[in-house]
Amino acid sequence: AESFEVLGPADPVAAVAGEDVVLPCYLKPNISAVDLSIEWLRVHTEDPVVHLYQDHEDRNEKQIPSYRGRTSLFPEELRKGNTSLKVKNVRGSDNGEYKCFIQAGDWYDDSSINVHIKAVGTHPVISIEGYKEGGISLVCESKGWYPQPQVVWMDSEGHGLPAGHTETHTDSMDLFTVRRRVIVQERETNRFTCRILQQQINEMKETITDIPGEMFHRAHPWKVAFAVFFSLGVPAIIILAVLIPRYIKQQREKRLLTKRLGK
Repeated sequence: AESFEVLGPADPVAAVAGEDVVLPCYLKPNISAVDLSIEWLRVHTEDPVVHLYQDHEDRNEKQIPSYRGRTSLFPEELRKGNTSLKVKNVRGSDNGEYKCFIQAGDWYDDSSINVHIKAVGTHPVISIEGYKEGGISLVCESKGWYPQPQVVWMDSEGHGLPAGHTETHTDSMDLFTVRRRVIVQERETNRFTCRILQQQINEMKETITDIPGEMFHRAHPWKVAFAVFFSLGVPAIIILAVLIPRYIKQQREKRLLTKRLGK
């Protein structure tokens, strides 16, 4: 068998989710690869076969299931020593390191290729979930990202807000949906921003929402009553004497009702 080298790109191959990508691989010298064994593999996986060409035909019985029907060589280019692989409709799970392994009798060589998948997701959508812990619960969601992005909540001055953990899910294309909640309290400016940030691909999207101040009063009904009493000139000590027992009674009644319903 004639000796040869297997060459691939020096830099990672960038691919956009949903599109096709070609993983370059060539022989040096550019001898014909028609009679050779060409094996494309995923590195660091238990069942690594992405595509196998052997005895003049594709033999993909042991191919990784997620690649089925999505891979192909360029038959007309094999005589020129071009053993590149085309992967159709790339998805998040295609991200990673590949190896182009070529063998002729006792001689073989290989080349490694890194594939970086990129997917820019949707603008974040902010929803009001309701009242919680004396404030308003907001949830921010964005879909279709790869790699997984960060979700950051900020106030009107751009300061980060303490928020819950980021929930993540993947879709049929292995792209990320991210969701994160925050409980906000009334401020001078009730403007809040949800920012989705993916530094690896240098992408950022954000949505701003304004919450009317009146909505926060429903989260603290006692504040409304206090304001009414105060406007009438009632001393604070009387206000507290009226409101606190009433509040305690309401909470006790709620607990009793909850227990009864539980039974």
